[in-house]
Amino acid sequence: MQSNRSTKHFKRYVLWPFALLTLSGGSAVAQADLALRVGVYHNPPKLFAGEQGQIRGVLGELLEAMAQQEQWQLESVHCDFQQCLTLLEQGEIDLLPDVAWSEERARRFAFHNEPVMHSWSQLYQATDSRVEAILDLEQRRVAVVDGSIQQSYLAAVTERFDIAVTWLPVDSFAAGFQAVASGEADLVASNHLFGDWRARDYGLRETPIIFQPSRLFYAASPLLSADVLERIDVVLLGWKDDINSVYYETLSAWRSQSATTNLIPYWVWWGVGFLVCILLAAVGASALLRRRVASNRAKLSTNENLLTTILDSVDAYIYIKTPSLEYRYVNRQISELFQQPSDQILGKRDEAFFDSASAAEMAEVDQQVLTSGKKITVEEHNVLQGEDRVRTFLSIKMPLEMAPGEAPCLCGISTELTEYLEMQSRTHHLAFYDALTGLPNRRLLLESLAEATNPEGGPCGFSAVLIIDLDNFRLVNDIQGHESGDQLLINVAQHLKQQLSEDATVARFSSDEFVVQVNGLGERQSDAAANAERLARQLLDTVAQLRNDRALPISASIGITLFDSAGQGVNSVLQQADMALQQAKAAGGNTLRFFNVDMQTSVLERASLEGDLHQALARDELALHYQVQVDHQGATTGVEALLRWYHPQRGWVSPGTFIPLAEENGLIVPIGYWVLQCACEQLAKWSHQPAYAGLTISVNVSSVQFQQPEFVRDVEGLLAQTQAPPGRLVLEVTESLLMREPTRVRNTMLKLRAQGIRFALDDFGTGYSSLSYLKRLPLDELKIDQSFIRELLTDKTDAAIVDTTILLAVSLGLTVVAEGVEKKEQLDWLKGHGCYRYQGYLFGRPTPIEYLFETY
Repeated sequence: MQSNRSTKHFKRYVLWPFALLTLSGGSAVAQADLALRVGVYHNPPKLFAGEQGQIRGVLGELLEAMAQQEQWQLESVHCDFQQCLTLLEQGEIDLLPDVAWSEERARRFAFHNEPVMHSWSQLYQATDSRVEAILDLEQRRVAVVDGSIQQSYLAAVTERFDIAVTWLPVDSFAAGFQAVASGEADLVASNHLFGDWRARDYGLRETPIIFQPSRLFYAASPLLSADVLERIDVVLLGWKDDINSVYYETLSAWRSQSATTNLIPYWVWWGVGFLVCILLAAVGASALLRRRVASNRAKLSTNENLLTTILDSVDAYIYIKTPSLEYRYVNRQISELFQQPSDQILGKRDEAFFDSASAAEMAEVDQQVLTSGKKITVEEHNVLQGEDRVRTFLSIKMPLEMAPGEAPCLCGISTELTEYLEMQSRTHHLAFYDALTGLPNRRLLLESLAEATNPEGGPCGFSAVLIIDLDNFRLVNDIQGHESGDQLLINVAQHLKQQLSEDATVARFSSDEFVVQVNGLGERQSDAAANAERLARQLLDTVAQLRNDRALPISASIGITLFDSAGQGVNSVLQQADMALQQAKAAGGNTLRFFNVDMQTSVLERASLEGDLHQALARDELALHYQVQVDHQGATTGVEALLRWYHPQRGWVSPGTFIPLAEENGLIVPIGYWVLQCACEQLAKWSHQPAYAGLTISVNVSSVQFQQPEFVRDVEGLLAQTQAPPGRLVLEVTESLLMREPTRVRNTMLKLRAQGIRFALDDFGTGYSSLSYLKRLPLDELKIDQSFIRELLTDKTDAAIVDTTILLAVSLGLTVVAEGVEKKEQLDWLKGHGCYRYQGYLFGRPTPIEYLFETY
């Protein structure tokens, strides 16, 4: 509370009306000789047990006085706070002092109506610490009383703002303060009464973080008679109406500061006493006058303390300036902002606390308010001395008449918006920009395209959209790891941005796709196309020049579409650019393609084929053809099941066309299940025919199907359902599958291998993986891809690859199967180099099961 006369004028003439309260209370019949069990936990100065176990503290002594007045008998029950709450709810104790009201507690306990005291909570820190706002709690250790309202409130606030805080539960505020003093915690949450009383003893100081104003009550067991609560309200209301009551005496005795010096010197009282002796007639009038003055001053002091507490608790900067713009009153938040006590702020101007530009702007606004006599609301951007960042305040300023005849002062209430605006800026950046590369994201790009395709407000001439996709980006993640892949994306983003003009937009559209929007390419389509192609080739060169940390070659494919603001929609533009991209990738990558009508026709045809494929299984259009596998003596050892599709209108559809389509749209899962079911049923039939019981059936398993969580369960279920011998089922997998999540793939293979199922590595040598997986995975067979067998007799490189593969497989104990054997000369070469299993047209073409052994 400020001691100078001007501050008292402010409180008396301005703040006094806010302090008037009308208290009313009911009456209840006192219950004499009523025995009440009172919970006592250690929370000085409000409540604790004395040396003899008696109730002490502000609320304890008030309850003692109330019990004496009402002729109640009090029995102390000592417990910690959580234990006290449990005992109160169970009816083991009747009353518990110092309980803040909350909706959750109101459902568990009974409360009287009139609060005993008003309080609030605050965070305290070591003197060398600097925590100023909730966001500063990131990675801090905060001590809180377990189960307290401070704990629940702070936990909810930090969780809402995603602030990582380590909570240290303690039994009492004193334990929390000791934890900070000993370095076990960084901050402690406490009610301000305890904090103001003991913080200095522990070497701590308060933070600006004030929260959760609360009303303190004597909480009662739900079993306690309502009459007791009514009597508590009656006594409290009576005490609060009498300034000389035990209520005010107790509060004054426990106040942390020294009691305010008596405003009337003692010699005056002696003089008055002497005058009383002489002037007996004036005794009554003088005594009555003194009593009224003392009562008014005490009430005014109480109200001033209450209002000072309220103003210091408000999360805003409140101040009064003189007509010459010197500070006349400041609340606690101002002192903490300037990091100076209030007595060193009063009498100074803003130049002492802000930089010169900020002080000049504030003085101009303040003078305008005093001159006009009108209240204004203004957003101020100020810089404190010793700081670099600009703080933003929303300020309400108004003229204030302190005393009749005096020039008006200026009253201001400022709320800091700095952290809110910074958080809003971060939220906007997260919503519209990619977190990895910092480029605009899909959302911002779509908004930009919507403006460009708007017929009314779009740019003049032609614009272009370029979709840039990195070729074989998955290899970087699979071979070098995701960290290397992320760094590559960052490098690509930076170099693309450097190649573009300021009016062009580049955004990260998906994992390895970037989209460039360029406006103003020209009024004629031919010119626009030439400009777009020139830019695309520059971007291709830029990407090709990049190298990641292991010098893996990098290239890109680019799809381009031109558009103007003549009504083309955003989705149409992106679809056309994507069609062009697919054409570029189909051409082998590291090239660019423009969208055209033929491209769209191809896409529509593909969509039609996909729709027919959805119905193929249900219409029984799919079939299995089998191709035999023989050994070096010409004996059949097994067959490979090959999927075929006969369309009623299209005829036979190439597996190279519909199988990739099925993998993209997920149809490969039910189709693959059907293939496995047919193979198992055929194995079960052969198991009862001695001539075929020893044959195996190899089934190609798609990587999409293999990675399904239920794949192992499905295979085991089919074996159990069909009673097929597991040892005759061979699952063929590809190198790309083995390199994708190798640990998970290996676990799946081991589970199936435990059932007796065998595995073959298909198309060996065509992938990009290393050979290390050959010794780690449970493989039985290695199939040499037919592309190497085809030129075996004429290409020395292919011959060397096949020879090396055979030696490698033999050294690892794997059976080698050569695919695509069509000539006897190829067969003789393979026999001579140690390959003894073959598959190809030389032995038979794929055919339905009923004709398999007739044609062979």
